[in-house]
Amino acid sequence: MNEIHYWIQLENRQWDASPHNIDRMTGHDMKHSTITGKDPVDVALKMPGGIPGTNTRTMYNPLRDSGGNVKDALILRRYKPPAKQDQSDAWTMADDRKVNPWDLNEVDPTDRGTMGTIPGPVIECNVGDSVVVHFRNLDRRDAADVHLEQRVHSLHPHGFVFKATSDGAYPLTPPDPTQPVPAAPDPEAAAWAAVPGFTGLFKKGDRVPPGGTFVYHWNTIGWASTSGVWLYHDHSICDMENVELGAIGIIVIHNTDDHEQEVDIRAGDLADPSKLDPAFLPAGSPNGSPVNFRCFPFPGPKVPVPLHDLEGLGLHHSDVPGHDHGHAPAGSVAPAPATPKADPARPLLERLIRQGDHLFELDDKFQFISRLCLRHYEPPPAKALYLQLFHTLNGVSSMMINGRTYLGNTPTMIAGRETRMRFGVVGMGNSGSGIHTFHLHGHRWTIPGPQGNTPGAIQGSPQMQPVSQFEDTRVFGPANSFVFTIDGKSGSFMRAGGPGPDDSLGEWHMHCHVLDHMMMGMMGSLLIVQGGEIAGRLPVGVPCDHGGMTTPAAKTVTVVNNAFTPAILAVASGTQVTFDFQGFPHTVETVSTNMATQVSATKDLGGDPKQFAQAVPQGQQRVVTVTGMSGMGEINYQCGIHGSSMTGKIMIL
Repeated sequence: MNEIHYWIQLENRQWDASPHNIDRMTGHDMKHSTITGKDPVDVALKMPGGIPGTNTRTMYNPLRDSGGNVKDALILRRYKPPAKQDQSDAWTMADDRKVNPWDLNEVDPTDRGTMGTIPGPVIECNVGDSVVVHFRNLDRRDAADVHLEQRVHSLHPHGFVFKATSDGAYPLTPPDPTQPVPAAPDPEAAAWAAVPGFTGLFKKGDRVPPGGTFVYHWNTIGWASTSGVWLYHDHSICDMENVELGAIGIIVIHNTDDHEQEVDIRAGDLADPSKLDPAFLPAGSPNGSPVNFRCFPFPGPKVPVPLHDLEGLGLHHSDVPGHDHGHAPAGSVAPAPATPKADPARPLLERLIRQGDHLFELDDKFQFISRLCLRHYEPPPAKALYLQLFHTLNGVSSMMINGRTYLGNTPTMIAGRETRMRFGVVGMGNSGSGIHTFHLHGHRWTIPGPQGNTPGAIQGSPQMQPVSQFEDTRVFGPANSFVFTIDGKSGSFMRAGGPGPDDSLGEWHMHCHVLDHMMMGMMGSLLIVQGGEIAGRLPVGVPCDHGGMTTPAAKTVTVVNNAFTPAILAVASGTQVTFDFQGFPHTVETVSTNMATQVSATKDLGGDPKQFAQAVPQGQQRVVTVTGMSGMGEINYQCGIHGSSMTGKIMIL
């Protein structure tokens, strides 16, 4: 039984929800009127804590405020444990890892890339282990724009067993007498003193201030009932807003008694229990790419390179993913430092240029093409863990899987013909936008559970018994999570295609089957390969033609339980939207629209056509007509009584 320590810091910076600038379902780039209608922007990701250095990237679908300006996400970031005895070097050495090393689309999470991930660091342990999370809040958003209440944060876990002092749930978590507030002149003293509602000598894990720290203790007590995939998230003063900006992560608790279904790719290093086994990672690295390069001498006489072609020199793995459609950023990331070539057939990435679908390596003087380079898939793993968070992000008008939206940016998981595939699926969101289904084409699975139904059997069971029918679609909601394993071996009836060894090869949709969630970007895929194949373009679709819609179908938003359902509604221009008030009185007030959108009353509205200013009683309805330019309209609204805790959005297709 181990005590595993994680060092996690919350940081604010910009985030691109569509870094590869493609929707493979429609073939559109992000600027298309049906997606963002906005130009890409260049942003400089700054190092945290005043560390010198920036990382300039082109972003195609960043989080934006109601005025269209790029705003910060909240990133939970992994750091290496301090090496000094006094821990003065804590939170100084980032230890970024991809959420899914075998995700074809996940970009570099290090200082050369996104500087962290959404969801945040995977917290991983075995049944019987305890976890200690050292947390620091480094939310440096401008205090003039973001009130202190919004910059106070916490971590709250699901699945673990913990004392009330480590719950991280505002305002109920009591002071922790083992964690005194430092005395002045320590800067943490002033930080804690400024927290709204905070008094006393001891820190409280539900309201850690900017610059403040807290240590959470989470346990499994050896209970197999804690095993599975769970989530952790901010649960402080403005928890809804903070989770919607990305302050959420995934927990994996492995069951060592389950030899048939469990997938654990950690190396078993007692000195570093979270270290991963290179044998199950692409190119042996947690941040490796499932796609690599092989280069061949360019035939014939030397071919010179025009000077203007050097503008795109210095590509990185995240710039040339295996599914490249010609929309990925070119040279926007500082090239990675040169590393010794383990294979002479592989190129130095900083010498690569792209011309259409072709990659070329230049000579050391950048004057001539020396080699033609082809992308190929790395040998797929014998086993892999595929973690997926289905959610939304405030500031992006679409649906997310792991902080990304639209096929080509969302996860495309690589597996082999006989890979043991373990899927962990987590949901988060509001009532209308947070109810999802997980559907994986061609494959089937069962959900494991306890052997027996008494409290004693449940607590002591290894949790291996199937407790569901065979299924290919499962419903889940906010904070729901589930885990299952698909045996990829030949002959298994759970794999796609059939019993033959090559029957499962190909790309299979993996998505939410709520139809408007699919349309709004909650679509990924599972790509099964042999390994070694050329990594060419993956299929790209064409848009559905909405031009024939002359009489748009009416839509209804149900107003009940302090929520608008659905919370995000996509309609054609001219659609009548009915607000059906089924609960105690609410109002509907427009917070913001863009210039391309109009809302007009058609029935029983009265007064200002942009709001129902008076509370509408239960059992009544109000109808509006929404018009605007295709792909350009957006209306953000809320209940005037309940404010930002009860919001909705209407988008024009």
